Amino acid sequence: MADASAPSMAETTTISSTVYWAMLSLGAANLLPWLSFLTLADYFLDIYGDNSMEFYFPAVSTTVLVGAATLNLLYGQALSFDVRVRVPTFVMAASLLAVPLVDLAMRAGLASRFGFAITLVSVLVNAFCSAVAQSSLYGLAALFGDGATQALQSGQGVMGVVSVLLRVVSNVVLAGRPSTSMFAFCSCGSALLAGSVAAYARAVCDDSVAARLAAYERRRLSATATATAGALDQMLLPAEGRPAPSRWLSASEVWLESLSAFLVFVTCLACFPGLATSLTSPTLGSWFPLLMVAAYNCGDLFGKTLPARARLVSRRSLPAWVSAHLLFVPLFLLLLRAPAGRGGASDALPLGCTF
Repeated sequence: MADASAPSMAETTTISSTVYWAMLSLGAANLLPWLSFLTLADYFLDIYGDNSMEFYFPAVSTTVLVGAATLNLLYGQALSFDVRVRVPTFVMAASLLAVPLVDLAMRAGLASRFGFAITLVSVLVNAFCSAVAQSSLYGLAALFGDGATQALQSGQGVMGVVSVLLRVVSNVVLAGRPSTSMFAFCSCGSALLAGSVAAYARAVCDDSVAARLAAYERRRLSATATATAGALDQMLLPAEGRPAPSRWLSASEVWLESLSAFLVFVTCLACFPGLATSLTSPTLGSWFPLLMVAAYNCGDLFGKTLPARARLVSRRSLPAWVSAHLLFVPLFLLLLRAPAGRGGASDALPLGCTF
């Protein structure tokens, strides 16, 4: 979600390569906690005996995301980008280590039901921080100019693939030791999150965006100090001084895209990770959930980078694409009811559908 406190940019601006790569790394890091809980599907299956975590954590995470993003849109302008990006990112880096700490506590005698609950609290904290940082980053991207938003999206797609590769490496190197493998994976993820703050610091100091960011901060502070609607509107003015469009007018222009995005997310969360990771493979065993996550993340990367090269979906054809996408829900339900948990004997069908 874009940050409502970001100014509209009437003119097209081009970011430097430094800013592009910084935004790419920030987009990647912001999605890391979510991807970590996805990629740890095999570990949760081993420690809790089922994949119920893959149903619970998307529900908790998405519910918190909506509330946190709404709060940020309404009140985020009271805080600087520094606060809204740096602080949540550091908190995510710390809370990602909750999974290893819970593992240690369970080995010391903590009941699994309490470990499960504590893990879900960590999901809640991560989701809140991720929503605040993500909506702020999209607002920052709007301020930075052309290419920054695409960099964020590409970074998220790249991290989807990187997180799976990290998990595969940790599983292979530490085969037979799922807890040690999880420790290594979560530690790497926490370090990447902390390191992304350095990328943010470098981006905001870049000559191609520093002046714009400073001007925005002056307008934000002025609007916050006066606390009037008129002052806030001035902060949201386009660069050449034309009046900012009303929220209702903006909504009337994007309602179709907004509804489509909502239905796409509903379909994705209905199918993945819960239903997808419930499918089993007699031949691939515990590797199958990880391969399903890999298929999803590779498809996600492909889908996010393709629009930069080719536009296959127009506004006119969008409803047809979204309607077809809804058919994945009954398809995955049929796969679950099929013999051996899949349609037919091949693992290729569920992997292909997930991609």
